[in-house]
Amino acid sequence: MGAWGTGIFANDTAADVRDEYFEYLEDEVPDEEATRRLIDSFAYLLREDNAAELWVPLAAAQFQVGRLDGQVKAAALAAIDEGTGLDLWEEAGPDELAERVAALQELRGQLTGPQPARKTFPKS
Repeated sequence: MGAWGTGIFANDTAADVRDEYFEYLEDEVPDEEATRRLIDSFAYLLREDNAAELWVPLAAAQFQVGRLDGQVKAAALAAIDEGTGLDLWEEAGPDELAERVAALQELRGQLTGPQPARKTFPKS
């Protein structure tokens, strides 16, 4: 996984998760089916003990469009609270790690607060 910053979507895998999820919505795939397909597509992350790389960006993407699934939210919050998925930023140094943790805490606040209005996507 390549990273170019500390933001939630500032690495290759997270950007891919978001983009694929949004593609399903653009194709008018129902919410539950879009979530299932996305999880199936990135199931290797779960097998490789990299669950945070799936749950955190998926929860963030769902939140952005007002479609946050309860199970995805719970999994993302658990990953944030447990501090999993921080290896890349630990290797980058203390400043990058602190910035990533701050980004995750900001996301945590969003996920536990009110969800924005549901957004629709134009058919692509």
